[in-house]
Amino acid sequence: MALRVHIDPDAIRAALEAAVHADPVRGTTLGTLAVSLEDGAWCAESAAGLAARSGAEYPLVIAGEWDATALGELIAALYAVPGLRGASGPAEAVEAVVAALWPGAPVRRMGQCLFRLDELVEPIGVPGSGRRADEGDRELVRVWFRAFMEEADAVERHAERAADRALDAGGCLLWLDDCAAPVSLAARRPVLAGSARIGPVYTPPQHRGRGYGSAVTVLATRSILDEGGVPVLFTDLANPTSNKIYRALGYRPVEERIIVTLR
Repeated sequence: MALRVHIDPDAIRAALEAAVHADPVRGTTLGTLAVSLEDGAWCAESAAGLAARSGAEYPLVIAGEWDATALGELIAALYAVPGLRGASGPAEAVEAVVAALWPGAPVRRMGQCLFRLDELVEPIGVPGSGRRADEGDRELVRVWFRAFMEEADAVERHAERAADRALDAGGCLLWLDDCAAPVSLAARRPVLAGSARIGPVYTPPQHRGRGYGSAVTVLATRSILDEGGVPVLFTDLANPTSNKIYRALGYRPVEERIIVTLR
């Protein structure tokens, strides 16, 4: 199949949803794009895979196995995409795009690992209880989303927009300490084609080291399992703590990816 480029939202959504249904776990990021298309959305698909962005201010997401010929076709099409400032996906494909589009430009790189739940292992003895965030928690959720993105140097910079989207979809879970004060947050996406992604997970520094992050992750995980979905999440490969925590809860690695953005 020759490379096909889509700029019509309906055509982009159809291509993304087909890719997600073909592989719900590896396609989890594409599912997020499909439900959040904005002005400037763009998509290219071929027999090698799919590459898309949800809007003019967002990086490109590359999925699939792109050989040299297919990558050349994709890169040629990307020269016509305005304002592109980053890409994520398999390292070889992403690095080829970066070298072609921004040769010599200063960039930042982040390695990620995609995990899926194998069998949930719940932590023992974490004090407190959990609940779903509601309208009264909106400002707190926004503050914690912003803090997470700043701390993680995340590509997504629209913290309030992301927080509102998660809260409005009923996808924000909070862990409360013994005094019923919120101490940790986990967000989750809706189940799509059988899987749902957790993230971000954030605990303010003063509350860390007590198991709250694990407890709220279990809360989000259970909510996905209750809906018949497979929980998945991403970790920063440079953060051994989070990788250890999620493995302890029963998450197992699926594949590694990379995010590269212009500084």
